[in-house]
Amino acid sequence: MMIRRASFFILSALLAACHAPAPDPQKDDTQTFGEVLMLADEDFRDIVEDQRRTFEAIYERTQLRIRYLPERELTTAMLSDSVRLVFAGFLPGAEQVRWFKSRGMSPHVEAIATDGIAVLVNPAAPFDTISLAQLRAILGGNAAESLAAYKAIFNGSGSGAARTLVDSLFHGDAGMLKNASAVANTEELLARVASDPTAIGFFSYSLLCDLDDPTHRARRSGVELLAVAGSGPAVALTQSNLADGSYPLRRSIRMLVVETKSGLGTGFASFAAGHKGQRILLKRGLAPAHIPTREVELIAP
Repeated sequence: MMIRRASFFILSALLAACHAPAPDPQKDDTQTFGEVLMLADEDFRDIVEDQRRTFEAIYERTQLRIRYLPERELTTAMLSDSVRLVFAGFLPGAEQVRWFKSRGMSPHVEAIATDGIAVLVNPAAPFDTISLAQLRAILGGNAAESLAAYKAIFNGSGSGAARTLVDSLFHGDAGMLKNASAVANTEELLARVASDPTAIGFFSYSLLCDLDDPTHRARRSGVELLAVAGSGPAVALTQSNLADGSYPLRRSIRMLVVETKSGLGTGFASFAAGHKGQRILLKRGLAPAHIPTREVELIAP
């Protein structure tokens, strides 16, 4: 009798489990399961897609829904209850911090990599280096006669590259940026610089950095990258010069996690900042925030 009763309870429990609702991927997500909405700066599309593909291949029950936006639109769109992860080149400002606090959230910021602002010119340009003082004069519309004809171009209005230069060269005063215009996208900027000897383009290095990527090699084909001088000699834009801080036009790439639990947003941020994610960035040609260790075993003869 006792055996029959135990069997009945076991069978009842199994039937109840069979009829239990399946986990909701948008509400019951964990670090390795579910769906999450992420916003990302469109400048970082290439490196974010690398991270996403690898993460979803490892954790097959995950789905990252990513919206790519210019930085200016990103700062507004991130103020939404549905957004739990932001991949960007800025820290949240006072407005964003107040908004998060009003909802009882304390965003976690995870450093991912260091990007650089590439300064691109036509191959016919008569110089291969430029100083911050000269860039400040060109962008401010008061360059010396030898540089007065040059026009600054950014890829898209609301570009993070433009904001980085305003912060670096004009102490955040956007009103001093007088000799600059925006084109629709990356391809148009590159085409303009390749065809106009008086154009100077400003561009995220993350879109040019991987010399093993045919798309990145093609983007470099009709333009030249200038070395930039700060307080010392001109420094070329390379992975190593970003890593040691010698290239003067740098910006940090960060992930902002705004979820109130340890969900998929936290999982992806941990992946990108962890060993596998940082190796992807290292291979891409950027400077990872956390340099992956390399273990070498020496075997005595």
